[in-house]
Amino acid sequence: MFSFKNIKLQLWALRISGAFCIAVFLFWASCHLFIPGAIKGLVEGYGKKIGYQISYQDLSISPLRLRIELDGLRLTDQNQNQLLTLKKSVVMLKWSSLMMGEISFDKLVFDSPSLSLIKASSKSKVAEWNWREFMAAVNTILPAEDPAQMKKSLRISADEFKIVSGSLLVSDPASQLEEEFKNFSIELFDIANFDKVGEVNGLRGQYGINLGALHFTLPGSSKKIAFKQATVKGSLDNSGPQALGAKINFELDEGFIRTQWDIKNDKSIVAKVQIENISIEPLFALLPVNKHLYVKSGVLHSDMTIDIKGGETLMSGDLRIFDLDVWELGQKQALLSWKTGEINHFSFLSSNASAYKLTVDELLVAQPVMRFEIDENGFSNFRRLFSKAATIDSIEKVDHASLDKKPTTESLFHFDMAVLRLRNGEVSFSDLAMRPHFNLDLKRFNASFLRVSNAPEKSAAIDLDGVVAQKGSMHAKGQIAFDDPRRNNNVTMTFRNLPLNVLNPPAMTFAGYQITGGRLNLNLNYQAKDGDLKGSNQIVIKKVELGEEVPDFQGKKLPLGLAIALLEDADDTIDITINIAGNVDSPEFSASGLIWQAISNVLTNVATAPFRALGALLGIGGNDGVNAILGEAVYLPADQDRLEKFGDFLAKKPHVTLELVGTYDPAQDKEALARAIADLAIWKAAGVFVASNDGVPPPNLSDPKNQEALRTAYVQYVGRIKLGQRLISLSDGEARNAQLRADLIASIPVTESDLKALAVKRAKSASELIAKNNPSLASRIVLGDVKQVSASKEGVPLQVELRIK
Repeated sequence: MFSFKNIKLQLWALRISGAFCIAVFLFWASCHLFIPGAIKGLVEGYGKKIGYQISYQDLSISPLRLRIELDGLRLTDQNQNQLLTLKKSVVMLKWSSLMMGEISFDKLVFDSPSLSLIKASSKSKVAEWNWREFMAAVNTILPAEDPAQMKKSLRISADEFKIVSGSLLVSDPASQLEEEFKNFSIELFDIANFDKVGEVNGLRGQYGINLGALHFTLPGSSKKIAFKQATVKGSLDNSGPQALGAKINFELDEGFIRTQWDIKNDKSIVAKVQIENISIEPLFALLPVNKHLYVKSGVLHSDMTIDIKGGETLMSGDLRIFDLDVWELGQKQALLSWKTGEINHFSFLSSNASAYKLTVDELLVAQPVMRFEIDENGFSNFRRLFSKAATIDSIEKVDHASLDKKPTTESLFHFDMAVLRLRNGEVSFSDLAMRPHFNLDLKRFNASFLRVSNAPEKSAAIDLDGVVAQKGSMHAKGQIAFDDPRRNNNVTMTFRNLPLNVLNPPAMTFAGYQITGGRLNLNLNYQAKDGDLKGSNQIVIKKVELGEEVPDFQGKKLPLGLAIALLEDADDTIDITINIAGNVDSPEFSASGLIWQAISNVLTNVATAPFRALGALLGIGGNDGVNAILGEAVYLPADQDRLEKFGDFLAKKPHVTLELVGTYDPAQDKEALARAIADLAIWKAAGVFVASNDGVPPPNLSDPKNQEALRTAYVQYVGRIKLGQRLISLSDGEARNAQLRADLIASIPVTESDLKALAVKRAKSASELIAKNNPSLASRIVLGDVKQVSASKEGVPLQVELRIK
């Protein structure tokens, strides 16, 4: 049945539908035709207000889908310096969330954004980052906030947020920072600023950042860190108002770093970090070295916990580095390598209120191999690598200054390690300053260090052993204070069965001879207390075989052949001990230099001062040599004994010859010889016989018989008239007798010939004493030309020189 009422309802429905369609069409048309232009004008006007240029090529709005597309966005400052360019961006909102008062994005996509972060300075203003200046300009036109007005927290979320093919330029000329990150991407999913119950109190969601090939330079340095592929993934968990969780995972080439961060309401942070298979190579760029190092292999693994609270940061866990292989550019052998390096439970504490502290339960390094080299200038490879000085001269100055400097304040870094162990290692030592080069290998090297600490007055116990030069052995033990090992230590080292020919380079360099055979044992002990060093070096050489002399040798050739002939015993063994002493704080200090100087002195003295060199060995003393009495060809009993024992020693060395050089002191001997002649004349007049090999003692002038003998000698040398004058003018007594003796001595004529004759007589007397128990030695003793010397408090030194037939 036809109803007029139904027709009216249909007409109204058609009218409403038509009006709605027209309204939608007009809204759609305005969004496409009018609103983009209006927005563009507003944006450009806004940019002019803040002093920037903001422009874009095209804006597309799909109102029904709540989709906005923006192409060719460009942000520049008034000097046309670029801050941001954006090839294309897509923003899609959700109707359902908007109806509930929440800004929710279905999609946010930014294609090829290019961001420039630049800190530039000019004469008119202080340097400032460009984006900070931009934000300051924006804030100048924002309305002031009303403190009384309640702020309403706005909930914001996004299902998908993407940055594709992005780039970032960071530049700060003042700190020499110039870095550009290209072709990176960022992906965020299900992100929101409210928790699961809807409270706005943080950020949650999942994210992924693909940085691509990552290359950047460390600020203020030329050192670069590079990864072929770098990716960051993770999530944010805002489960409630009391905590914020963040999972941050890094994929760096074939390695992973997995972290879980929990940020609590009291601003404390707890993190768990797991590192797997991270390459060591990029991290070596952080080392402060002067030479280029590169890594052929090496991966890092670690499990640690990081706890940050109240200004303190505590890191603890385990760390392992496998298959490390570090090389110095241009070398044919690795600088450092090992199979495994394990730190079992470390703890590092950093605090604003106290010093840094690192403790380690155990560090175990398996199969370490190290190359230690001294170059042509005498500097080690590690000294060259890590010294801050640019030249060798400045290195020398820096090192001397550091040696002179004593610690005045407590260290800001405390280090304690319970155990350090090195197992089955190798050390390759080379000294390129010698010709030929000196090379020595230490293999099957094991070391243990217990209670290592840099705390003052604490020493670590050490124990080391290894195989030297294939067949020799080394063992060391003692204590070392690691706060300053040079200044405080007590170490004993023994070397056994070392082949002597490995010492050919130093022997050829410093002594001018080759060594073709023999074995060496060393017993070394070094003790240093507050810088004062005392060292004992026992050297035992068995069956040494000396080779040819080095042709055209330019240095001071040492008498090795003679030393061997003298020092070897019946078993072809040389056993000597050389002591050294010095202060390690002295800029000129060198332990090796002191040892070599002491050895050089012994070898030199063997030929020219045998009593000094061989005294301790023979048990005859004689550090001051053998000395004749002034004015006489007589030696004291102790020196007579030394000469006789020396003769017994030479009798066992058939290839050694001896030259004795008689000596005299022109001044002191002249006076003493006159005294001896005068006193001998007194004794003769008194009827007392004095043997030629005996000393001439001064007569006792209180004896009347000696007084009469004095007058007789006086008449003989001075004259009877002078004697009469003295007897009349001087009162009888000690003073007159002393004056008469002084006149007698002064009247004795002593010529240069007399002094030379005295020197010859001294040499003959020494020869007789040496050959006293071994008459056959007389044929091996020759007398050299006499020499003038300076007498010491011990007397007039006899000069001796040994030679080989």
